[in-house]
Amino acid sequence: MDLRNLNYFQVLAEELHFGRAAERLNISQPPLSRMIKQLEDEFGVLLFERTKRKVLLTSAGAELLVQTKQMISQMASIKKRLKIVGKGESGNLRIGYVGATMHTNLPNLLNSFHENYPEINLNFEEQPNLNLIQSLNNGTMDVAFVRTWLNPKNLEEKIISTESLIAVLPMKHNLSNQKMIKIKDLENENFISFARDCGPTIFDSFLELCSTSGFAPKIYHQATQLNSILRLVECGFGISLLPESISENNTLKLKFIPLHKKTKNIPLIMLYRKENANPSLAHFLNSFSN
Repeated sequence: MDLRNLNYFQVLAEELHFGRAAERLNISQPPLSRMIKQLEDEFGVLLFERTKRKVLLTSAGAELLVQTKQMISQMASIKKRLKIVGKGESGNLRIGYVGATMHTNLPNLLNSFHENYPEINLNFEEQPNLNLIQSLNNGTMDVAFVRTWLNPKNLEEKIISTESLIAVLPMKHNLSNQKMIKIKDLENENFISFARDCGPTIFDSFLELCSTSGFAPKIYHQATQLNSILRLVECGFGISLLPESISENNTLKLKFIPLHKKTKNIPLIMLYRKENANPSLAHFLNSFSN
């Protein structure tokens, strides 16, 4: 028994006329009669009552018709599913990130991809920079997002966006009412910054801004988590220079003030292994090319 035989059976069961069924199947009547006889021999039951005037389904034939419709429908679903999987429109993508990337437009970009490819499951994992590189290289992760240039071997780096640093001050700071701040005006401040091994590009850009303004910053504390920096600033332990996207949707008692010297040098970078054979990755990379 194969699906073609069952398809012939279903058409005859719907038409209850060998001539019309054969015409619908675009074959002659004898091959159709042979197919039906083969099915009856295989199942060991009569599927049709045949007289000179009419063709009727037996009770066994009626049951087979129900089962046949289900099998044909299931096979159509399987074919459709396999086509989706084969095109990479279904599957799994393992996405790594450092925490600071979640304060950019990245979550919106990921959500947009998810809406366009709902059959691709996105599995997220937060890790430090070096762990992300290791996971990409050993194949346990498909793509990763970082905020610093790492120049890793065997991996591709694609810049998604860039932004400037912004001054982050406590609400009651004496400069909190300024519309714009000169870096030189921050010379005597205590700074709360990222630890360099967590955010080298952010840390180095912060140092460079201060250096070009003629002073070395007084770093009161270096933190590994963005929320730690923001809470310490909120409580008055110091100020910080952070990527401007940090100011979006922030509910802490902080003031975010643009700097006089605006340089878009803080990147959001996507890392991936070019040889990765995951078909869903191609769709993901294309979505970030638009």
